[in-house]
Amino acid sequence: MTYFKQALLAPELHFKRLRPIEPVLCNGLPIIRRTTNAIEAEVLWKGRQHLLYLPFHRESLIHIENLERAMRNRRRGPLISNHIFYEELRMVDSTGRSDLFDIILQEIPCGKSFSNAVLHYRSEDLRNAIQEMKQELDTIGFCHNNLRPTNIIICDNGVACPLRYWYAEIDDFTNNNISLLEAYIDQHYNADLDATKAPLFKFEESEEYTPTSSEGITRHLRGGKYGFRYYDGSQITPFIYTWASDFREGRAVVARNGKMGAINNLGEKVIPIIYKQLEFDIESGTFTASRDKYHYLIDYDGKMISRTTIDK
Repeated sequence: MTYFKQALLAPELHFKRLRPIEPVLCNGLPIIRRTTNAIEAEVLWKGRQHLLYLPFHRESLIHIENLERAMRNRRRGPLISNHIFYEELRMVDSTGRSDLFDIILQEIPCGKSFSNAVLHYRSEDLRNAIQEMKQELDTIGFCHNNLRPTNIIICDNGVACPLRYWYAEIDDFTNNNISLLEAYIDQHYNADLDATKAPLFKFEESEEYTPTSSEGITRHLRGGKYGFRYYDGSQITPFIYTWASDFREGRAVVARNGKMGAINNLGEKVIPIIYKQLEFDIESGTFTASRDKYHYLIDYDGKMISRTTIDK
């Protein structure tokens, strides 16, 4: 753990692609926990809070890889994506030996930990939130197998999201156990105090949202126009699109003024909104498009691969 702390305090020396990360500090030191499967730290990356995992065993990394692969074509509901960075972290031991390590990054939505939320929100609202989470997880076939207070975030929009998928399984017939969460609410319940607690935030009734993305992003409809938000309620795009797909592999197809294009999960345009038709193939990571008298093949980053004439 000492070397991991040193790496977090000087990320520009130890990380390849994640050098801009900033560890969350307490008394000047990174907040680090050791679990059965990994060392984990709370970090800030791209302005958002994440858990950074250094798995102890190759099997743990493979498990997360398999989960992400299995969920690729499934609705994810409240699940948060894990991003794996291979040979990302370079650490040197006391003998001077250098090794490269694979790490996992999991975003923490804006909100409160379950144990903190119990102190601030009404018990009935929290029960509803974890019941809805259970129903979502059961529906998409994701059995978390470790739904305890330390592994749950209550987002600012009232959605309960699970963290730490080390023991999770994919099964078409699941029954996620939330008894530990319910018991924790019972343990802290006081009728007089509960009456003074705040209700969980809910989206406006006039706003429709569909939590079907694989990126922890929800697609919303307001006033006949689509926009995107993170699960914690923070906005990615304004409500400007006449149509929008869900996010898949970091890309969403959108339409304005009868034309189609694509954006990334930061809301930035990857493909300009100029095409008559546009489709994204998540298996190949490429787009097919048509405009005027041409068909186009476009890569994941929006670069043109080929252009062919449409046969009349």
